[in-house]
Amino acid sequence: MVDYQSVPTGQFAFDFGEGPAWNPLTQRVSMVDIFERRVHLFELRDTHLIHRDEFATQGDVGAALPLADGGFVLCEQGGVFLRDSEGNRTAVCELPVRGADVRFNDGKLGPDGKLWVGVMDYAATEGRGSLWRIGRDGSAQQLLEGLTIPNGLDWWQDEFWFVNGPAEDIHCYHWDESGLTPTPRRFDTNGTPDGLALDAHGEVWLALWGEGRVDHFDSSGAVVDSISVASPQSTSLCFAGPELDTVIMTSAQFTMTPHASAQFDRAGDVFVQRVPQRGRLPHLDFR
Repeated sequence: MVDYQSVPTGQFAFDFGEGPAWNPLTQRVSMVDIFERRVHLFELRDTHLIHRDEFATQGDVGAALPLADGGFVLCEQGGVFLRDSEGNRTAVCELPVRGADVRFNDGKLGPDGKLWVGVMDYAATEGRGSLWRIGRDGSAQQLLEGLTIPNGLDWWQDEFWFVNGPAEDIHCYHWDESGLTPTPRRFDTNGTPDGLALDAHGEVWLALWGEGRVDHFDSSGAVVDSISVASPQSTSLCFAGPELDTVIMTSAQFTMTPHASAQFDRAGDVFVQRVPQRGRLPHLDFR
């Protein structure tokens, strides 16, 4: 097992950094600061992140997913929006669950070209969370219900790996056009799971909230690598760079006391680590 010590940018202290995403066409890494309602864009030079741009959203933003044309799919409290490369916005649909106390959480564009995204309430009430599949025409299909914090998600062939926090495990489903079917496969996580990504071999890399690390699981569920993050609230990750061998990890200051923040001066920063493994190209199509 390899233990890596990731490198912070030393420049950022996001309240709730989340959802890093790599766009190989624009060569930019993007991420959100959920409750600050900002999307940040970085250039990756070797293992250094350089902040190049940012823009505001019109509500708390759970995910900002890059598109091939340089635009974004924005999952905001008020609904799903398309933002083109000039900053023009078009509404796709409202939040599929009604109520002023609910919001989008983690989301990704899937291999089917649809937006897969979780909905939860602000209090993280058990049973009020759900997972949805949304099309560009605004159609919405509920895939899972009775969740708490719908979180990390990714696909490998006909497998769909998914986190329902704060339960300390990851579940694998079979997915197809009709929806999701549970399978017996699950991994224990030894900590509260958050965002995840699958690498080029279909193995899970998982950020652990409250633990300050990202764990790499092999196909049996054993942890074979771990990346330390000098911020206890590690939130998510993506593979980036020309070779997809650079792990970009977000973190948060959210819920940290002043005493804890003083102990971790890089809380909320963004972290970088090069690894021997390779990630996969993201889905950049929304239809």
